[in-house]
Amino acid sequence: MSSDVPPMARERADRKRNRDLIVRVARDAFARADEAGEAVSMNEIARAANVGPATLYRHFATRDELADAVYQSKIDDVTVRVLEATRDEDALTRLRAWVSEFVTFMLATRGMMDTLRAAWQSATAATSPTAAKITGILEGFVTAGEADGSIRADVDPADLTIAVLALLSATPPGDSGARSMRLLRLVMDGLEDASVNT
Repeated sequence: MSSDVPPMARERADRKRNRDLIVRVARDAFARADEAGEAVSMNEIARAANVGPATLYRHFATRDELADAVYQSKIDDVTVRVLEATRDEDALTRLRAWVSEFVTFMLATRGMMDTLRAAWQSATAATSPTAAKITGILEGFVTAGEADGSIRADVDPADLTIAVLALLSATPPGDSGARSMRLLRLVMDGLEDASVNT
């Protein structure tokens, strides 16, 4: 059966398996590092994934690229959890829940916050793959909110992404994030379609 699969297809499948394995291993490594307050070594991740450093770097040229992939997978988890828990709510309520879950996750993940701050200082946070994923998620909520009347029609998901990431990146290490959450609630309040209450 496997001999019927074209070599290029097998190679792509092998690459995807290796990439997925590296991301799974890295998720555990980043979680342990966050808990211990330590940095994650790329060589440590390669050893844990049972791949050579060259294979790791073919998939992820830098630690930040790997961190981006890890946190994208975690953002997927957050999104699935929120969508399941808020299935019967309007889009703005679901968006509020997602932002709350996302901020809680980010503030509890020291490594991601460090990466975000570094990216923001180099003006890459708003254009990173993770930011693109977040914008795509927010666009889904905004589109649904415009349809059900819970969100204003002039909301730009990219602007919303920048607002969320900027407030998070301004949260100092060790801070509870209470002020950021209050400010984000004000941002969420500003999204509401005022016509529904008039």
